[in-house]
Amino acid sequence: MRPEQESEQMNERLGRIEEKLDRLEQAQQKHKQSPGTRFLIGVGIGFVIILVLLMTIGVLQFVSVSNT
Repeated sequence: MRPEQESEQMNERLGRIEEKLDRLEQAQQKHKQSPGTRFLIGVGIGFVIILVLLMTIGVLQFVSVSNT
């Protein structure tokens, strides 16, 4: 092959790779959540964890009182 043809093929390949990367970047940006949404999800998860711990402590206290 001539060097010109090789460089043309490389440019075409690079162009296709760039297009694929652009499409992947756009798809990833669509799925990003706003910081406010992430904060609310974090608060909700923290609330659930604290609620489960409090319920566990309550059950343990109830069991220990009923055994005495």
